[in-house]
Amino acid sequence: QNALFKQGLGCLGTLYSHQHTRVLRLTSFPDGHKAEDQAEGTNVAKYFDRGWCYTEQSWAGLTKAGHLSLDLGKMRAGVEYDCLSLIRDCTQEGGRRPPLLPSAFAAELESKSFTNGKDDKPLVKGLYEAAFKEQFGKATEL
Repeated sequence: QNALFKQGLGCLGTLYSHQHTRVLRLTSFPDGHKAEDQAEGTNVAKYFDRGWCYTEQSWAGLTKAGHLSLDLGKMRAGVEYDCLSLIRDCTQEGGRRPPLLPSAFAAELESKSFTNGKDDKPLVKGLYEAAFKEQFGKATEL
């Protein structure tokens, strides 16, 4: 089971960065949600301060079109969405940020929190670098 888990971890960068997958990010909790209600040991840092969330967002920003990475935290209460209005409201303004070189990603990662940072930070750095090389090794346009 542990071997399969590690094998799956190695594929996450491909899943998040693939040019034809859609990434849905929940960057904020619904109104009324309380961080103190989470189970003990849960990483309750804000979305943009969390290591795995930052990594997933960074993978999604490597070569994926901006409209395929949606921030569901931008949804507005009381609005009924169809696919086009969801894309319009939940796409990052100005498109995605430029992809980060692995060294820049690693530097930014140092300020992020992990539940298991001692083990996860070096793992995530390696996974990001592998995904970066995979995506840019085959990219024909950005």
